[in-house]
Amino acid sequence: MSDAPSTPLEAAAVGVRFLLELGALVAVGYWGAGTVPGVTGLAIGAGSALVLAAAWGVFVSPKARWRLPDPWRLAAELVAFALATVALAVSGQALLAVGYAVLAVGDEAVLLARDLR
Repeated sequence: MSDAPSTPLEAAAVGVRFLLELGALVAVGYWGAGTVPGVTGLAIGAGSALVLAAAWGVFVSPKARWRLPDPWRLAAELVAFALATVALAVSGQALLAVGYAVLAVGDEAVLLARDLR
């Protein structure tokens, strides 16, 4: 990973990446909350989001203690974004799932091309 973004495109790509990470947490939480009605569903949703956040923080985050080397880190990132896409799709949000997937792949391509991962 190189230093800070140096162009507006790079800054935008890094910002979109952060929003995609937050979106993944929201997507799996939304899916989990919809699995069972009531408090149980909310617990499943919160738990799902916490598990994803913990895995990202331990293995993918730039300051992760056990940060995966590439290509494993790239695979983990893509799996997390794919999980979010599937969570949206099975929750009845197909259009949102497609948009999320397209944005995630496009942003990942820019970050890879600019060595900003």
